[in-house]
Amino acid sequence: MPALVVAMGASFTSCEDILDTENLSTDTIDNVLSNATDTRKMVNHVYAYFCEDSYTSRMSTNWMQNTDVEIASINKNQTTGNDRRAVWCLNPSYFGDIRTAWDHNYAAIDFANQIIEGLERQPNFINGDSEYLQLYGEAKCLRAYRYFLLCNFWADVPFATKPTSVDNLNNGGRVDKNIIYSYLIQDLINCEEGMQWSEKTTTEYMNREFALGFIAKLAMFRAGYSMQADGTMDRCRISSEIEPVVYKDENGVEKTAQSNDEFYEVAQAYARKLINLKGRALSTDYKGIFDVQVNSFSPANGDVLYEVAYIKNAGGDIGWCHGLTVVKGSKGAGSSYTFMAAPYALSFDPDDQRYPVTCAHYRWDNDDIQTAKNGWGVETAKWCRMDLNDVASTDSKGTGINDPLLRYSDVLLLLAEADNEINHGPTGEAKEMLRTVRARAFAKSGNAAEKVDAYVNNLTTYDAFRQAIINERAWEFGGERLRKFDLIRWNYYSDAIVNTLEKQREMVMNALQLEVAGDQFVQKKDDIEIKDLGMAPKLYYKVKNGRVEFLNDIWTQVDDSEEPYASAKSFASTDVVANFSSEDTYRVNFAEQFSQTVQDAAGKEDLKDENGNRYYLLDDGTLSCFYGFTTKLHNTWKTGTEDISILRGQPVPYVMPIPTDRIITSNGVLDNHGYLILNP
Repeated sequence: MPALVVAMGASFTSCEDILDTENLSTDTIDNVLSNATDTRKMVNHVYAYFCEDSYTSRMSTNWMQNTDVEIASINKNQTTGNDRRAVWCLNPSYFGDIRTAWDHNYAAIDFANQIIEGLERQPNFINGDSEYLQLYGEAKCLRAYRYFLLCNFWADVPFATKPTSVDNLNNGGRVDKNIIYSYLIQDLINCEEGMQWSEKTTTEYMNREFALGFIAKLAMFRAGYSMQADGTMDRCRISSEIEPVVYKDENGVEKTAQSNDEFYEVAQAYARKLINLKGRALSTDYKGIFDVQVNSFSPANGDVLYEVAYIKNAGGDIGWCHGLTVVKGSKGAGSSYTFMAAPYALSFDPDDQRYPVTCAHYRWDNDDIQTAKNGWGVETAKWCRMDLNDVASTDSKGTGINDPLLRYSDVLLLLAEADNEINHGPTGEAKEMLRTVRARAFAKSGNAAEKVDAYVNNLTTYDAFRQAIINERAWEFGGERLRKFDLIRWNYYSDAIVNTLEKQREMVMNALQLEVAGDQFVQKKDDIEIKDLGMAPKLYYKVKNGRVEFLNDIWTQVDDSEEPYASAKSFASTDVVANFSSEDTYRVNFAEQFSQTVQDAAGKEDLKDENGNRYYLLDDGTLSCFYGFTTKLHNTWKTGTEDISILRGQPVPYVMPIPTDRIITSNGVLDNHGYLILNP
């Protein structure tokens, strides 16, 4: 694969070196940009910021948790620390990683601004040289993506489209994110026709397919909800102050967009433009989409429109802090910090081929042995370092595994969603887009008539179709870290958290056969008839030739009084076993994993009722992982017996604080007031 990201990233020696732009005078820039080879190196320098830790193991992975899909387990003692775990539990505080991410975003933007301004003076660009138009488009796409990150992590942010200088450090105040979105959409509309298709360049460069799809995505965010300066969630309130976006629809008719709803039409137009100009069939092999990224890069005209490119031992944390865990192997080790929420795993149809690719219930202990994982340990299997063909070293980081930013199926679902919003209900086109994505999901099941056609045809109302899109995007993109930003723009974040907590409580109560006892606790029942729970309290498995073979799935409860379940050995997923007996049966908790017993004040004995039945509550991980959102209930809500539905529709404190150092250097222009930042 082209050494795009690493070409410049490997030369970075310190933050100061990265941010130093004093040697890039106007004359030097003009000279460097006078030939395409050096211009390519300049653009690659912007790509190189994807190789920085602030992106690979922060903004693109570990900061994208806290949803109903991707989740991170922390204990109750980690909810208020000045580290990454505070971000995981929606309680961000000032710490160095936030400042570094802020700085790197603006450093990448500033470098892109220098390239864009310099290219606009170049005769080759002015005369329409195709190579220069492509490089110009890449620089604008890179700038747009960095502002996309800033707006989603920090809400309204300083906005600059000109390079910094000694006299202008771009320390302006916060700018409404809708002004930024509108500018970026117009920016990409103006340059996308000059860009090349991926078949003329590569999916490892931002190409015309990506530009068209990203216009559609930005338009959906411009039309949607976001955190406002007063801490509420709302759509754009100042549309009259924002310059209208001028565009042409798929028929070449010029239109403008200024109101929120008009941006659904922009998304519709550019999704249609991509489909009409460069449509492609979805591969029936869902796992294959990600397999190719482990050792190579995605082909042109495939599902992936653009992916961040890495090379081994020099870039990429996919397969290290994100992906399937490998405890110790010949190709290095990696322990995922991101898990798939158990209620999310249960939401899949068992026939959906995306489920085993997205939700794995095992890990690799070494090259030869797998171990089953409990309900908190469900990980995405889309990428695994065990699938690497070769490695130059066994370092954990720098796997070289590529990371997709935008896929064709994303654009199809954006079009379906926009169509539903425009028409206040699904049209035939919207249904066809959804049907196309689901057809791939059930291509190997033989139940397409029921799971695809009948399912889609039954979606006749706006609300039903909207919920179907919310669900489908979860199933299609699980583990790809799109969910957090989607929940924000839908204003569905709080409902997603409440639904997850309620489902997890239901899992505990059903798995342990519990009933509500008093105001706080649930109590084990003495006599209860075994019933089909629709979920497995435990998973039972054997290990054959080093591979885990499950005897039941997560939807199926078995009678654990019968063999081989009755004699199954308890095996903690944190253990590493050198040799399994192929004759033995093992078990790990699934639904039961989310419970813990209530202990006395000394923390030594379990509390019991007069009949000797233990009291239970939800585990610390469940109680703590959304701490920043459930703070008011955290100390009193133990089992969910209190009405947590009051949290529905409430703003979720997802916004990061602007770093203190940057507030100080802004001379009072910047602050964190009002944005529902819990721990500024």
